[in-house]
Order: sequence, then structure tokens, then C-alpha cells
Amino acid sequence: MKRLETESGRNFSYSSDIAALEQYYQKQYELIKKGNTDLATLELVMLGNALDFINFVKKSMGMTLNSEEKSAEAFEEVMDALCRGIINKNLFDKENNIAKKAGAYLGFLIIANIGGEWTDTENGEAVVIKGRTVYVVDFVQNRLMSGTELDAADYYRKVKTLRD
Repeated sequence: MKRLETESGRNFSYSSDIAALEQYYQKQYELIKKGNTDLATLELVMLGNALDFINFVKKSMGMTLNSEEKSAEAFEEVMDALCRGIINKNLFDKENNIAKKAGAYLGFLIIANIGGEWTDTENGEAVVIKGRTVYVVDFVQNRLMSGTELDAADYYRKVKTLRD
């Protein structure tokens, strides 16, 4: 597909402020609607899902998530609230899969602070850090389905060791 307007790779930083990322995402979305379908990458889809999750959390819980590493602790608070049913919503709805969007946010947080990039595998979307595949979406979905003591902040810290 020929691009109607040239875009050269990713021209945003995951550590940008959320408003800048939303603006970038909206621009790409508008270009895609005009026919630039080659801009519809996994990275852009996951960024959109992460931004949706950030907005969902702000609207539902009044909490602000961003790309700062300290958001890993806040993310665990959100996961705990979702597991306890404080937010009464179908987390695995096909139209608005909060669990998948939460996984996208965790991946966004990891890429912003640890590094890596999104990849699509046979087992689903994942972040690759120095050749190691991290299934963040699966982690979040398992965390929400099992309601176990899996801690998202601890998971983030374990993933961080892959960088070293």
C-alpha cells in the first residue's frame, strides 16, 4: 500500500507525556483512515490500547497512570481493584477487552523504562527485551482471571532484570 503522507518509523518516545502520545496516536489514526494502512502496526495498536487503559483508569478510578517507573506500583493497585471487583465491568469483553488493554499498558511501561519492542508471536503479543520474550498480556490476563497473589509491580521488577 502506497503511503499518502510519508511517516518514517516510530517518531515518538514511550517516555513522552501522555498528551503527546495521544496526539501522535490520533495523527497516525487519521492517516490510516485516509488509506495509509501500512501505519497500522502492532506497536501502534498496542499504544492505542495502553492509552485507552490509561483513560479507563482515570475515568473509573480517578488514578493517573503514565510512563514513569513509579506507575508500576499504581498499576498493581489497579490490578488489585480489578481482581476484587471494585470496578464492575466485564474485563474480557470482545469489544472492549480491559485485560488486553491493561497488558498493553504494562508493555508500554516496560518499553518506556526498561527497553524492548512489541512483537507478535504464535502465543500472542509480547515485548522482546534483549532477545527474551515477555508475555505481558498473558501475565495480566492470568492475574485478572486467577485473582492470585501475582503482583504486577514484582513482575515489572523481575522483567527489569532482563535489561542488565
